[in-house]
Amino acid sequence: MATETALIAAPSRAANEIFGRPLLERLILSCERAGIRRFLIEAPKARRNEIETSLGRYRSHPAITLIDSLEPATLEHEQLSPETACIALSGNLVFFKSQLEAVLAEAAQKPGMIVRLTTADSDHGGEIAAGPCAELLRRGGINGEQLPKPLGDLPFALNGRPEDREEAELRLARSLRAETAAKDAPMARWVDRKLSWRLSMRLARTRITPNQITIANTLVGFAAGWMFAIPSYWWRLAAAVLFLISITIDGVDGELARLTMSETDFGGKLDVLTDNLVHVAVFIGIFIGCYRASGGVAYLWLTVLVLIGFGLCSYATYRAFSLRGTVAEKWLETLDRWSGRDFAYLLVILALLNRLEWFAWGTAFGTYVFGFGLMWLTAHKLPSHAAAIERK
Repeated sequence: MATETALIAAPSRAANEIFGRPLLERLILSCERAGIRRFLIEAPKARRNEIETSLGRYRSHPAITLIDSLEPATLEHEQLSPETACIALSGNLVFFKSQLEAVLAEAAQKPGMIVRLTTADSDHGGEIAAGPCAELLRRGGINGEQLPKPLGDLPFALNGRPEDREEAELRLARSLRAETAAKDAPMARWVDRKLSWRLSMRLARTRITPNQITIANTLVGFAAGWMFAIPSYWWRLAAAVLFLISITIDGVDGELARLTMSETDFGGKLDVLTDNLVHVAVFIGIFIGCYRASGGVAYLWLTVLVLIGFGLCSYATYRAFSLRGTVAEKWLETLDRWSGRDFAYLLVILALLNRLEWFAWGTAFGTYVFGFGLMWLTAHKLPSHAAAIERK
């Protein structure tokens, strides 16, 4: 049975803002994104005004019910049976959705049991627990099972020290690398994210929005494309370095959205669209630069060829991402990881060697290899692999 109800002991520091959003609002938003649909929040009458203010966007939300206590009689009055699968949250918790999902997934494998995850702070001042409602009210009883802590710094509980809020924000920002590791290309994971999370943390404390970062970085990418078109060694080397900087900053908009919990479908689509526009601008700039530096007309034809290749790759990628199922999702995560923007590092090396024409020729034909290869895998290899897994 899916867990759709959360029992929340109102945090003592519910109104503390973490990256501009009240702690209690962040907690509820994370739960909602993990599939929770109903929230029963223990809010003593003396703190009602404070708790309601801390709800932020969820104030007066129909899914939220403030109750005097998390006692069996109170929950029975709310028509919550003892067997109902719930998630219980106690302490001034700060976490990403992934920690909550880990507890819910473990609890789904062990119906009737309590699965608990204690916070990673030195005081272990908070807990996430999942299981039947009656068992949760007994704090796990003899059936409680501690979930091994995930690698990293979360979940974290603010425990009254003045520096706790800054520590919570630092842990959230530092954990971004783990949150995106499954989709990041190798160089993005090993280098880019080590730099970008620090910038994202600082920006999250300002009024700058993720979409503003996306637009600004797009302009940087366009500038790099224009510089690639100049037939000068130093201009093209500068373009390669600028594009590499743009690639590093490219992760900041998504990280900023995660830290401030302001992700939107529009923002995600804008990011994908602008990334592709920058790719086209950079690649065309490289071809024009090669043509102007050598005078070879072949580079003009290669420009047309690579644009058609981009269209093929876009179609192949659309087909691949239209697949459904666990096997397809894991395979597509691998595809996303290995088809990232690590080629920016190669561009810097080739610009240093003054051999950007190698990249131009390789790209012109490489797009067709990738596009046709992806369509073949999508049509033949992946379905047969999924069928074999299902037979087992």
